[in-house]
Amino acid sequence: MVWHIFKKDWKLLWPFFLAVTAVQFIPAAIRVKLGLFGEDSVLGNALSSATDIACLGVALLAVAIIHQDSIPGVRQDWLVRPVRRGDLLVAKLLFVLGLVDGAAIAAATFQVLASGFSLRESLTAAFFQNLYLTCVITLPAIAVASTTRNTMEWVIGAIVTYLGVVYLAVAFAMIAPGDFSLRTGTAWITLSAGLIVILLGTCVVLGMQYIYRTTAVARGSIAVSCVLFVTVLGFLPWKALFAFQQHLSPEPGAAHSMTLSFDAGLGKYHQPSGLTLSDQELSERINKQGSSAELFLPLSISGLPDDSILKADKSQLRLISSNGTVVYRGVGEKLEVREEGTSNRQSSAYQEFDIPEAIYSPLKSQSLRVEIDYSLTLFRLDTAFGIPALGGDLRSPKVGWCETQVNESRSAVELRCMQAGNGPACATAFLENPSTGGRNPSPSRCEPNYAPRFLRTDTDPISHYGLDLRFRDPFGLARYPVDGPQLPKSQVVLRLYGPQDHFTRQLIIPAISLHDWEST
Repeated sequence: MVWHIFKKDWKLLWPFFLAVTAVQFIPAAIRVKLGLFGEDSVLGNALSSATDIACLGVALLAVAIIHQDSIPGVRQDWLVRPVRRGDLLVAKLLFVLGLVDGAAIAAATFQVLASGFSLRESLTAAFFQNLYLTCVITLPAIAVASTTRNTMEWVIGAIVTYLGVVYLAVAFAMIAPGDFSLRTGTAWITLSAGLIVILLGTCVVLGMQYIYRTTAVARGSIAVSCVLFVTVLGFLPWKALFAFQQHLSPEPGAAHSMTLSFDAGLGKYHQPSGLTLSDQELSERINKQGSSAELFLPLSISGLPDDSILKADKSQLRLISSNGTVVYRGVGEKLEVREEGTSNRQSSAYQEFDIPEAIYSPLKSQSLRVEIDYSLTLFRLDTAFGIPALGGDLRSPKVGWCETQVNESRSAVELRCMQAGNGPACATAFLENPSTGGRNPSPSRCEPNYAPRFLRTDTDPISHYGLDLRFRDPFGLARYPVDGPQLPKSQVVLRLYGPQDHFTRQLIIPAISLHDWEST
């Protein structure tokens, strides 16, 4: 009977299926055409709309398949025959998960293959990326469809479900703000837990409908799943999440000798000139002006190994008054310490904390105890590559596919790379002239994602990363060891770092005055 139901749905819906399949290949083809640098603005603007339409097409097709034999009501053809409910469910899932999602996998495989990756990498990246899309699009769509009789009811149900999730998230955030783990490298754990909730919730809803035909209970199960989903995404305890990530450390204990201490001898932090900041950093500074006080605590770090990067995944601040009352809790800004080459075993850095002005003003002259709980990750150099500064083209399993070109203002070399699945967690690059030994400052791109390489939580099966390497100051205020005339003889050195150890440290400062460490 499963095969007969499948053939019946195919005869009725094959034009819809072919249309949705064709739509799946449009964003894939656009991404292939854009390549590494994505300089076609028209295609770039069209990509977002094409992706949304492709996702909507998959959802509507899945709904149409379910509604061919809708569950609610008593006048359905499959009840008269009668058809076993288990056969009906298997036939629907075979069509949705086999054909519909199979077409999406084929489109993603085409994109990765056309971008120059191997068949094995393409199939793996496409499968795991589609696994994510199945959980966030297909499963919720068929769960809601199983509790409705037609597309109009499904649209209403989908809107109600979406708004319910949004309002729940806002309400929960106002009542008890979460740890915002979605902004850290452990986000994959939180998202995976959320996807498991969706999967289990869909199984419960389909079971209620196809086994017991209890629509009211199934709709209640959808509501419960929404509450659990929001709770998981926003309120999983940070300590538990990071402890799980610690358990997965490639080299546990690699950072056992690393120590972190308050070093007042470094003196007060002075803001750098706007000319030395990136456009993003300058914009962030302008947006923060007047809304909060920026404190920079001087830190001394020892025990870092050679060719390593220390990254703070989260720094949680507590300010404690003289009577032992916690007067403020907050989270620090990003902290990143690099040891390129041979380490001197002693590094320094400033940890920034932005405290709301209304809280800072009455506290700034008091003597306060400061406690900071650090969740840290040690990265070690994994591999390095040299790429010609002009027209460079590099392909490697480690790095993926990288190219270089000079930007339009002829002030920087643009390094752009793509990788099937997830790209490197941390990377640095610099311009070097091997004949003279000259080397420009090296910017870094360290946006950790500790997920396994192919566990993609994105609509694109390929990750993109890159850096802009300056060789000329448009204002003429700075000179670089490697400038424009040297580019034909120069190379870009790309260094990739992998996480080695996730660990925690606590820093306690018995007594300080906040105004002594406000930035100038």
